[in-house]
Amino acid sequence: MFSQKLRQYMSLIILFFIFMPFTAKAAAETPARIFTGIESSDAILKNLDYEDVKNSDSWAKSAIWETGALELLKGYGNRIFGLRDRLSVEQAIAIAYNMAGREAEAQLAAEALDLAREDKKNYAPDMWSDGYIQLALNDGIITQEEYDDAFAADQRSLGSGDFRRQSPVTREDFAYYIASVLGLTPVNEHTHLFNSYNDWHQANPHRIPYIEALLQNKVMSGDNNGRFLPKDTVTREMAAQIIKNAEPLIFPGLGMEKSKGTIESIKSFTDKADGKNTEIKLINVRKSNGTLDQFRFIYPLDSGSLNEISGNINTEKTGTIVNETDVLKDETALKEGQEITYIMQNGRVLYVTVMNSTKTTVHKLVRILSVDEPAGRIQTEIIMDVPFSDVRMIDESSLNSIKTGGREEILSVSRDALIYIDFVKKSLKDIEPQSLMLLTMENNLVTAMEKVNLELLQESGIISGILEENNPALGYVTLYFYDGSGTLLDKGKSLSSYRTFSYINIDNVEVYKNGSPASIDDINPGDSVFLKLDEKGNITVISGTDNFYPVYGKVRIKGSNTLQIQKGDGTYQVISISQNTPVFKDRKRVSADDIKEGDDIRILLQTSGNQVIVGEVTISTQNPVISGVYKAQLNYYDEAGNSLVVSGMKYFKDGLWWQADVKGITKLDIKKDYKPEIPKDANGTVYFATGKNLLGNDVVIRATVVNDSINTGLISDTIAESLPGRGIITLLNESKPVSYGENTLIVKGGKLLEPNQVRSQDEAHFACSSSSDGSIRADVLWIREPAEDTGLALLRGRISGIDKINSVTLESFSQFNMPDWEFVNVQKTLTIDPMVTRLFDDGGRTDLAEFDDEGENSYKNRTIYVLAREGKAIQISTAPYGDVVYRGRISELEGERKDSFGHIITQAQAVVISEVKLFNRETWLWDNKQETRFGLPENAVIIKNGKITDRSALEKGDRITVISSVSGVDAFVVMAESY
Repeated sequence: MFSQKLRQYMSLIILFFIFMPFTAKAAAETPARIFTGIESSDAILKNLDYEDVKNSDSWAKSAIWETGALELLKGYGNRIFGLRDRLSVEQAIAIAYNMAGREAEAQLAAEALDLAREDKKNYAPDMWSDGYIQLALNDGIITQEEYDDAFAADQRSLGSGDFRRQSPVTREDFAYYIASVLGLTPVNEHTHLFNSYNDWHQANPHRIPYIEALLQNKVMSGDNNGRFLPKDTVTREMAAQIIKNAEPLIFPGLGMEKSKGTIESIKSFTDKADGKNTEIKLINVRKSNGTLDQFRFIYPLDSGSLNEISGNINTEKTGTIVNETDVLKDETALKEGQEITYIMQNGRVLYVTVMNSTKTTVHKLVRILSVDEPAGRIQTEIIMDVPFSDVRMIDESSLNSIKTGGREEILSVSRDALIYIDFVKKSLKDIEPQSLMLLTMENNLVTAMEKVNLELLQESGIISGILEENNPALGYVTLYFYDGSGTLLDKGKSLSSYRTFSYINIDNVEVYKNGSPASIDDINPGDSVFLKLDEKGNITVISGTDNFYPVYGKVRIKGSNTLQIQKGDGTYQVISISQNTPVFKDRKRVSADDIKEGDDIRILLQTSGNQVIVGEVTISTQNPVISGVYKAQLNYYDEAGNSLVVSGMKYFKDGLWWQADVKGITKLDIKKDYKPEIPKDANGTVYFATGKNLLGNDVVIRATVVNDSINTGLISDTIAESLPGRGIITLLNESKPVSYGENTLIVKGGKLLEPNQVRSQDEAHFACSSSSDGSIRADVLWIREPAEDTGLALLRGRISGIDKINSVTLESFSQFNMPDWEFVNVQKTLTIDPMVTRLFDDGGRTDLAEFDDEGENSYKNRTIYVLAREGKAIQISTAPYGDVVYRGRISELEGERKDSFGHIITQAQAVVISEVKLFNRETWLWDNKQETRFGLPENAVIIKNGKITDRSALEKGDRITVISSVSGVDAFVVMAESY
């Protein structure tokens, strides 16, 4: 009995010693960082108790309190903030410098100015802003003339156009001051955000690049009516929100940091050391990355403030400011279990915000694997949970721990989710596989998605991409981007020059594969990779995940669902693809039909067991010599920077000028080795051709300015005679000759031609100018190339019989030869190839197995259109019988929606054509008609440039032939041309 109890006691003792180390370790977890409170917290809290703010419904209430607590925008005193007070110019400049942490520098500048004054008594203007204005002059933000105005003794004598320091600042000037002081790079190109506002033209052109920089950094925005209001004033309420929006930009310079976590525990104890009698409150905060922060607040107790050892105790209370549901409180409002964000500086916690407990909001950094748009779901690889919806606010410890773990999740996306790609609002359809996205999720539903700017991660030493090469022997890895770019300096984006990264000693590099420790040899080409670099640019961490691997080759044989490619080593591989396989060309989504034999392609593959999964196919293309021909109003030519600044851009297509998507004033870079002969002060109309530079960006490759024209016009005609020596073209249907020469933009087949390459009998479009002497000059000469003969014939007939899946027989047929049908009273049998032939019925494309002459849904005796080639039916359509022929030009595609990449979101439901002509069978002439609208049924036959296509290929400006019925409601056949 005794021995049994002894064994039980011994077991308990052993268990105690086994578990004791773990218990002790857990209890003694040392915080990663400790932050104290601020001694002036009570005074700051009292000063922030603005009567005009707390009793208002201001949308910027939280921003006002936060910027006040951080001493970036203070109140007037007497508990007044001045919500609706307009910001003056001097206040705006001061705020910009305070945001940059240069308040002390401004104070020193003001003191130096004061010491230099001989007669201080007669100095009238307020002196508080003198130092800031001096800094603005030193930094080139204001001119010497503006500086002199600011220090004029009699400010009332200044005119409305002078620089008055107490005048209200405009929104465009405030943006200029902030962006300039913070050192943001002005965005001179692709100012698509600012130009999307309908009042962009009201802005000072010199301010636009700075406004765009703040828009892209989410510091400023417009109103709900699509206006930026550049000339409006700025209230103090607005200024507070703008400062808060700029936190990701200004916190690093101010030495501030923002974190997010959950209060895990709150404990207090009394400290009586050295004669003190002080309560210490410890608040442990578990951060979102798992590390532990601790707040320490001090409360001196009344008893013990005097003792026999040290006399008076001068310990002061420390605390912080807490915003709980838009009510300002002190640190006693913090409770266990609260989720909070907190701002720290110099080891002190300055400001805490208690998150809304009724709504769970989380942010995740993910890699997109696939998008199911109809179901509203995305398949993702979760890279890490992040505290905020801005990667710039991720703290360094979280960035250092970034790694891929291979954890995949399927997430539901709200129908109202805000999706932004490259600062532009998009839809689920625009998200490409392999994109890095920052998600905002509320109650497990994705409510916002933003594509991560890889340059922001790179600034923090984080590099992402797909591994191209891993060379342990030489100690480097090479990455390319998810679109296949970045492998060479002359391809891809701005980051392509950072493609190769080195490590000195692999033993000092942390290597992970699929979330687990691994060796460097486990990282393979095609893996998705994150790199962490040290301050010298060497790799310290590399983390990879199994992913697609690239296969490069040339298409030798293309079947209906297969590609046979010849790889670089001479071997062949057969790849299965489908119509749903993502195919990209020129960075735009195209279809599998665009893959041609002879194309150089890159295929991303995944191998799962015996299954080979195709991620995407990218068709390599040779850039044409030109990418477009434009005209615009020349604002000025920057000879030093070799660029044009223009407005009102239009592009030339099919003999007409069309409004370009670029709005407002635009800066255009000129090809480095080309200097246009444009006088310095030239103005007028500039005609220019663009091409691609080595980085794939559009640059001006030829330009000429016309400022002596009286009228401009367009001509489409055949060249009867070309005399390049005399610079004269005679046209077939025009009485006056047209002059042309070195300044004429001559285009054929996507290439710029010389005048001596223009030939007689060429069909061409001309953009012309007439001079005061009556002569006509060609500014643009676009030579049309004959359409490719694809061998397609358009037939119409009644079905007499169908040999299922093999052939269809027409009892008689008509063949369309422009402009009419030619009837042939004999039977015609066309073969059916199930790999090629497509059937379209009223509901769209239909299973060919249903094409039969028996049963309830028999097609026998129905009239059909057939696109045939060499006796084979390529496309069969049951569109209604039509024998009325129209010609015209597409002026509108009703119902069509595109994203900013040019991808079709919704296909056109109808087409409106102008320049309409109706073929008259009685006179065999074309009669002029008014603008006409045609519906586009699901089974309409559509051909463009001799090739079978669908509605998505139709474009404004295309010349088309429409076959319809007498009613003219729908287009049953559309034949389009575009050159």
